[in-house]
Amino acid sequence: MKKHIFLSSVLIMFTALQIFALSGEKKTGPKKITESCYYCKLDNGLSLFINENHTVPLTYIEIAVRAGAITQTRQTAGLFHLYEHMMFKGNSLFDNSAKVQKALSDMGTASWNGTTGLECVNYFFTIPSSELENGLKFWNAAIREPLMDEKELEVEKKVVISEIQGNESSPDRYIGYYINSCLFPDAPWQLDPSGSVKNIENATVETLRDIQKKYYVPENAALFVGGDVDHEKVYELVNKIYGSWENNDVLPEEIEKVIVKQSATPFEKPKLVVVPYDKISPPMAQVNIIYRGPDSDFDADETYAADLLGFAMAEPEGDFKQAFIKMGKELCIPYDPDYVSTGYSTRRRTGTISFSSVMISNEIESVADRTILFYEKIDEYMKNLSGKDLIVPLESRKKIAARLRDDNVMDTETFKGPLSTLRYNWVSNSLDYYLSYNDKVISATNEDIQNYIKKYIVEKNPIVVVYVNSDVYERTKEKFEKSGFVKVDKTKAFWWQKTAGDEL
Repeated sequence: MKKHIFLSSVLIMFTALQIFALSGEKKTGPKKITESCYYCKLDNGLSLFINENHTVPLTYIEIAVRAGAITQTRQTAGLFHLYEHMMFKGNSLFDNSAKVQKALSDMGTASWNGTTGLECVNYFFTIPSSELENGLKFWNAAIREPLMDEKELEVEKKVVISEIQGNESSPDRYIGYYINSCLFPDAPWQLDPSGSVKNIENATVETLRDIQKKYYVPENAALFVGGDVDHEKVYELVNKIYGSWENNDVLPEEIEKVIVKQSATPFEKPKLVVVPYDKISPPMAQVNIIYRGPDSDFDADETYAADLLGFAMAEPEGDFKQAFIKMGKELCIPYDPDYVSTGYSTRRRTGTISFSSVMISNEIESVADRTILFYEKIDEYMKNLSGKDLIVPLESRKKIAARLRDDNVMDTETFKGPLSTLRYNWVSNSLDYYLSYNDKVISATNEDIQNYIKKYIVEKNPIVVVYVNSDVYERTKEKFEKSGFVKVDKTKAFWWQKTAGDEL
């Protein structure tokens, strides 16, 4: 499960006045936001984050755009990933892929890559600090002036199509896509960076140029530079190299138009799903219960209560884990806190809350019943919890605060760590959210937590997924069917395999 990325403990030193100043008018030059990090916004809207760490003579450079699956339509799903591939096939400085590779080699690039995710597309590498200016120029040419050669595009389309077809046969992939299609029926393609073969086949240089013009603009981008650098020198170079980048008259609201507000209540009743899965040994069953959770675009304030409760429920000696360990005999959960868990994934439009357990028993005929019982026990536990006068006691809050501090010390030990946290928050939340996060999590009130539980969990319908060994499923499938479970069908797992109105 994806956990929240945490902040450096030094953030608590910054006042609300400083936060307001950073979120207001554009300022000249980078301003210090943590002990080692600086931030500014260029006149063209490009956000610049710098982390000084002089431990080793290396520099990390990353450029990111707010795009990816979340900005896809049914017709463009997969094109952001294809575009990412084309970024390495030539630009105004290096006019073919061989020259791009040579440039990377000449700079002494230690590692490089690009990724297309749910809410972000990013490109990055690590180079010797002496190559800072060359590195900035490399990404400037790639992001602003990619060649998009038609012959290279046809070659790369085949590569991407091969990846998509590989996903079709991968159980881990089609199971995940099936669950997402159930949870987010309004626009499941906004959780699928890979997209469809048909979309890739239909892609042209013109469609990719449309993406570039609309999304690859400074107002929608951020540059992250860290390592053995001087923040003033970085700002000077970035302003010189990227300052002339234009926004093509693209307004932020135009980008937001395509992003769907997904349903907060996708199910009329709990959806029961069984997954025959060969990686599960016969005596075991894994259960995942997934609810829709707060979306940071609309419910950012509720994410603090979600995280505080999640941290408290993750404590091995806490009430949640101990309560379900004590039900071990009834649910066949081993007497170990690691076998039951919960988590909340913060995303802009697709937040989820999950509860999981591993059950071990040779009584395979009872797996369906035990899965339903686990869901009923979770439902009962959360209803009771929502009525408690003290859900997260002071002592637990102190432990969570200490954990955040410890985690963040580790985060700042590398020059990339703080930048990853900054990028995550730049994409999914905001700089203000980043700077105030620790304080707001720890100060979430009991009423905040009660309201969160009641709004997203109590009397809400989740998807309940149980993974069992394939042989176990074959021997018990009649029981699963009678209990109301639907078997994952890989021929209907992907959104592009269905037409509007199809049932999963």
